[in-house]
Amino acid sequence: MKACVAGWLIGLSLGLCVFVGPAARAQTKAVPEDAQLAAEEKEACTRNLKLIYDAIQAYKLDHKDLPNWLSDLVPQYIGDASILICPLCKRTGLIEPSVLADPNIPCSYLFEFCPVPLGKNDLPDGQIKTRREWKRRQMGLVGSIVPIVRCRHHAQVLNLAFDGRIYDSPSSWEDILTNQVNISDLKPARLFAGEPTPSPSAKTTAPSYPPRDPQTKPNLIDLSTYYNASLTESWHGNVKNDLASLPTGVQVLGGTEYDVRGIIQLAGKSPFSKHFPARVNGIKVQQKCSRLHFLHAAGFGATAGEGERVGGYIIHFATNQMQLEIPITFGRDVRDWHTMAGEKPSADLNVAWTGTNAVSAAAHNSIRLFSTTWVNLVPGVEVESIDFVSATNSAAPFLIAITAD
Repeated sequence: MKACVAGWLIGLSLGLCVFVGPAARAQTKAVPEDAQLAAEEKEACTRNLKLIYDAIQAYKLDHKDLPNWLSDLVPQYIGDASILICPLCKRTGLIEPSVLADPNIPCSYLFEFCPVPLGKNDLPDGQIKTRREWKRRQMGLVGSIVPIVRCRHHAQVLNLAFDGRIYDSPSSWEDILTNQVNISDLKPARLFAGEPTPSPSAKTTAPSYPPRDPQTKPNLIDLSTYYNASLTESWHGNVKNDLASLPTGVQVLGGTEYDVRGIIQLAGKSPFSKHFPARVNGIKVQQKCSRLHFLHAAGFGATAGEGERVGGYIIHFATNQMQLEIPITFGRDVRDWHTMAGEKPSADLNVAWTGTNAVSAAAHNSIRLFSTTWVNLVPGVEVESIDFVSATNSAAPFLIAITAD
């Protein structure tokens, strides 16, 4: 079985940014900073923001869209990843601590146009919108002053506007516009207030999943609370395109025992995947392990996407702030779950299961799932949780099961 050892090690060993809790941040701010040093760091941070802006423009020219994260700019558009670290952050150890922090590499800048879904408390009932959609709506109201990148580590927040201007603001940049616009008009609830919401008659029955066998071993990770599609539904939209032929419960697939009962589907570029989340955080593991096995595949893929990164698994350890990332690469770890004409053999892919459904049978091909094994570099440290993250590229990854051993 293929072993995949990859990822960024975020911690003291990098000598970059380590998460500092609120109390520690308060202590840092309580110490008077040398005015000259603060000015020099702000000037250096401004230079970083200008380089980031140029990289974003080059990316837009090539891809006809914004990146999903600033890490997408590395290394093609930003050759030196340290540009994504504010000079003040290098000195103090602060890092962007929110859920909007870049999931792929150390980064102290907040990318405002990331594809993270907005919280349910921010939107009218039934709506699903991303932060990027919200920021674009804000631009429709106030123009290109809307920040695309922010650094929240200085006395005043340093904002890189969508049009390349750099300006200071309070924590809420909208507060500088109080003489021009009602600030509440810039909130998601107001900006999306006119959007239609699903009527009760349009809602479908929530998918149901087979219950987990109480005798299932704890190293077969329980994904019950994270499923967002069932094996028996056509979750990609077309009729009878499902995984109903996949055996459920504890199954040995590709030489590994898995608990198979549902699907965690993430979003991609296809409009048929947009209603799924871009990431699912905090999948509980809470055990030590030497390896992790993933049973997964992708939807909406194409042979042209070979070598493209489609997502990743971010491993969080229990005893410190260290985390590792396992990338998911199309053609190396997964392919589309439907076999496709023109596929070339890949020595890296490990097909764990094959089957058929009505759609694949009509096309005279098969459906399949893949298994990827990650070797843990620190088996003596407990794995606390895993984040499953989409790169929101052409192919949309989905996960069936995780096993630790």
